[in-house]
Formats: sequence, C-alpha cells, structure tokens
Amino acid sequence: MQIIVLIPCLICAFALFRYSVPHVFLRYFLPFFVLFPSYYYWKISALPPITVGQSALLPIGAAIVLTLMRRWRFTTSDIWIGLFLLSTCVTEYKAERTTAAIFNLYYGVCEGLIPYMIGKVLIEQSGIRAATARRIVTLMTICGIISLYEYRMSINPFTLVWGRFFQNESFAWKTQLRWGFGRVSGPYGQSELAGMVILFGIMLAVWVSYAKPWPEKFPWFPNHPLNVKTIIFILLAIFLFTTQARGPWLGCLFALPIAFIGKSKHIWRNCVLFFGITLPILGFTYVQVKQHLVNADPSSAEAQTAQYRALLFDNYKPTAIAGGPFGWGQAFRRVPGQESIDNEYLFIWLTQGWVGLASMCLLGVEALIRLFAAAAVTKDRMDRFFAFSLFGTYAGLLLTVGTVFLGNQPYELFFLIAGWSQVLNRVQPEQPKLEFHNVMA
Repeated sequence: MQIIVLIPCLICAFALFRYSVPHVFLRYFLPFFVLFPSYYYWKISALPPITVGQSALLPIGAAIVLTLMRRWRFTTSDIWIGLFLLSTCVTEYKAERTTAAIFNLYYGVCEGLIPYMIGKVLIEQSGIRAATARRIVTLMTICGIISLYEYRMSINPFTLVWGRFFQNESFAWKTQLRWGFGRVSGPYGQSELAGMVILFGIMLAVWVSYAKPWPEKFPWFPNHPLNVKTIIFILLAIFLFTTQARGPWLGCLFALPIAFIGKSKHIWRNCVLFFGITLPILGFTYVQVKQHLVNADPSSAEAQTAQYRALLFDNYKPTAIAGGPFGWGQAFRRVPGQESIDNEYLFIWLTQGWVGLASMCLLGVEALIRLFAAAAVTKDRMDRFFAFSLFGTYAGLLLTVGTVFLGNQPYELFFLIAGWSQVLNRVQPEQPKLEFHNVMA
C-alpha cells in the first residue's frame, strides 16, 4: 500500500492540466504539505524513496520550470544554494558512495531547490501572498486541533491513521513524554520540528490579522465572546505549547518582537534598541548556561539532555575539522554516547564540510539582509510588517536549529523563505489566474 504516496503527485499533475500553478499550489499542494506526514515513503528497486511531500513537489517544480522561469532573476543566493546542493553530492561521491550521492541530489532538488523556486518565482509575482498565508494558517489550526489528541493520549493520530498503510516501515520517532504529557509532533515527525513549523504559522497568523482580517465571528457560532483572529492565535499558541519544545519556544519569543517592529513608526530606533539589548543578553546567557551545564551533576532527564547538547560541539569539533571542505557524509564517526547530532550547523559541518556549512550560513545571512532591506525601503506599512514577520521567522529558525536538526517540513520552509526573501517588495505582482489555465500544454 506504500504506493499511495504517489496520489499527491497524480492529483497535482492532473490539476495542472486544468488550473494555474498558483491555484494548484494553494488548493492542492499546501494541504499535502501541512497535513500529511512526510516520513512515510515508497521505495522500489534502485530508485530513491519518495515521500508524500516530494510527491506533491515534483509536478509543482516541473510546472514552474516549464512556465514561470521567465520570472527568474539571478541573485547571489543562487550560488549559495547551488554550493549547498553540490556539497551533499560530492561528500558521498568522493567516498565512493555513488548511489548515496545520486539520492542526495534528488533529495536536494525536491526538498531544497523546488521550495526555493516556489518562494522566488511563484508567490509574490502571482499576487498570492495573503492567500498563501491565510491558507497555511487555516490548515495549521486544523492540524493543531487534531494534534491535541497526542498531548493527552501520547499517541500520534497522524501515525495512527497513516501507519496502517505503511506497516512494513519502522518509524523511528515515537511520541515522547515530558511533564506527564505527550510531546505533540503532529505530521512533522518530531516535536522540535513541529515547533518550527508552528512558529512559521504563528508569524503568518499575526500578519494576516493585520493585513487581511478574518471574519469577526464564525457564522455557525456567532455569539462567542472572542473574534476569529484571537481564537486562531490562541489555538496556534496552544499547539506550540503542547510540543513542549523549548527551542521553538525561544525562537517564537525572539521572532514576535521582531515582527512587531514592522508596525512601528520608528523602525530604525526600535531595531537598534531590540538587537542592541537582545543579542548581548543571548550571548552572555549562552556562555553562562553552557559553563553551568558542563559542570553540573545531572539529576533529571531534562538536565541530561541539556548537558548532552552543551558537550556535543566540543566532542565533535575535531572530527568536523578533519572532514575538510566536503565532510564525511552520513558515515562520519560517532562519538560513543552521542550518536544523535542535535545541532544542524554541526551536522552540516560533519556531513558536508565547511563548504556546506558556509553556503548554508551565507544563504541564511543573505536572506535576513534582503528581508531587512525589503522592510526598510518600502513605504507601505503592511509590506513592511510582512517583511519583518518573515525576518523574525527566519531568525527564529536559525536560532532554533542550533539545538535541533533540520528535517521534514522545516527543511523545505528554510529554503522557501530564502527564495521568498529574494523578491519580496522587489517585484510587481501579476494578476493571479486561478481558473482553467492549462500550464502543461
């Protein structure tokens, strides 16, 4: 039954023969992206495993290449993403793991390059920024309501349903317990990954409420005291809380004030105040906490986890340096007792060398610079608020992945926002054509 992962591919491909790419992206791709697990796959013979997310992305990517590449304008970020994808292949090829190199190229194109293309040539130029944000927020709110079952029962409802079709696959991530309740992971594989996705949803929800307000009341329940935007924000906040993932919590606390700078009249003054106060505090706190954890006597599982992460970089640094420009690939030597690398920067350094790490960091830094520039040059307060919302989201993601790996949907979000940053407030949106436009003919 694993072949059902091809259903999103067939649905999106068929829809592209009738509707425009923006229409298919909004109505078909986003539900698959937000609501369906990306860890189940279909594998045959020598082909790479294909997941639901990849299955939905492939026809979207093909349609963009065939119909929308005229919108592409070269930027230096294209170099960084090219180097990043190249490093994933070279690192395996030089170790004579040719099949792994080819598979890595496939994964990089599906989960990195295509989301980057969506952000760079589809959303802004098609005039579907508000529609995209609202659709993601709506779907994520539905996902959050469903996922509350996992918090109380410690059983993932998405795995409970879809696992029946993939009985021969062993899913490594089970629902973890913390403080007596399940750590909600939803369809995103793991609680920290879920927290990063929800962080993105919360930031979009804040902007949608400002830019294009929801209806004041639900039509089927008009007498409740709260308006729609408040209910949605509360539900997403509960969703984030139930992940019990402290990294995304801190990322959200860091991202929200940045977003609200976009609503202020004195953005330069507020930026200087916020970053001038926050960054020194974060740096000082990190150094002090790390020193404390290294010398602490762990008396709980949480303290052991914190100490594990504090020692991780120091223990793996010699191995990463010895890996050279392209690293060791997936077969790098593990430190006994620290097999899990809960730091994406360290993981990239180990597996893809300093070329992969540098290209990832340069891509992230350039995205932040372009988002800040997009906010600074525009006179439209709604556009400025959105630019700061994406800036806060990306800054929160970059902060969070220092404590967890980057995979599944957050991996695709990382590249989507990077591509989005290249064109934000720099292109004029075209009128979206959402009805009966054949893009494959």
